[in-house]
Amino acid sequence: MKSIYLIKSDSFNLLHNKISEITEEIEEVNKFDLDEMDIKDVIEDGSYGSLFNEKKAMLINNTKYFGGKFLYEDESELIYNFLSNLDDQTVVIFICNEITKSKAITKKVIDLGAQVIDLTTLSEEEQMTFIKSTLDKDGIRINDKDIQALLKKVANNIDLFFSEIYKISIITKNITNTEIEEYSSYNEEDLTFVFSNAVVEKKFDVVFDLLDKLLAKGSEVNGLVGLLASSYTTIYIVKDAISHGLSDEAIEQATGFKSGRIYINKKFARLYTMDELKDIILNLCIADKKIKTGSDPVHIFKEFLLNI
Repeated sequence: MKSIYLIKSDSFNLLHNKISEITEEIEEVNKFDLDEMDIKDVIEDGSYGSLFNEKKAMLINNTKYFGGKFLYEDESELIYNFLSNLDDQTVVIFICNEITKSKAITKKVIDLGAQVIDLTTLSEEEQMTFIKSTLDKDGIRINDKDIQALLKKVANNIDLFFSEIYKISIITKNITNTEIEEYSSYNEEDLTFVFSNAVVEKKFDVVFDLLDKLLAKGSEVNGLVGLLASSYTTIYIVKDAISHGLSDEAIEQATGFKSGRIYINKKFARLYTMDELKDIILNLCIADKKIKTGSDPVHIFKEFLLNI
């Protein structure tokens, strides 16, 4: 069976762990980014065997071919032909934006033996197993109750969870709720960041819960409208720049955005068309005007969210 993996993840920690697990005994791991290079060049590079006939891995980021509405017929044929003739010494890992199992290329690649790994749908038990295993490897001790308390505090965002844990572990590796309350720097600003990303990524199973938490903390709806307006405007600018063929370096020079901000917004941009972004920005302006002219701000904002 061929060693092919299609992975979807919204967590750096989960993704890094899974890649490390797959490539544990492989010394040669070649990384590619389909936002920076053509799939033809990736395949050409992957067609060369290892110099000493040792096992190698190809890690291909920002893969769009296995999900979404577009067929990418030429690219899909190239990928299928390449994977059909894959030798036993090569492992191919696609990091996917979306994975649609009913899509023709996805089904064909699965028939070749590809494993689909969706890290965005872990159960609570699987999530806890991963967290405890990772903390154990790092020699950090914390009980289940306090793990759950911190997860709740960071809105179940695993990356934020580990960010807080590792900051506290500098002081002590025996972490209790006392240390979490005393040393955790997580605050309302972090929660608004999680909320904004959840809205942009259309994760409405958590958006309204996060909104209720922000409102309970005293956040102003006007501020949240402004936050989303800034987020969607940035996405629009980056997507427009990409459509005009600008490189990351050119976008950075033209906008002043840092490379990390450009990278994140390129990912977000794939979720929307230009017209959809225009409509959302316009609707935010309309919501803002209604709120400022006396309409119920919470009702208007929730109505806007439901119409994204």
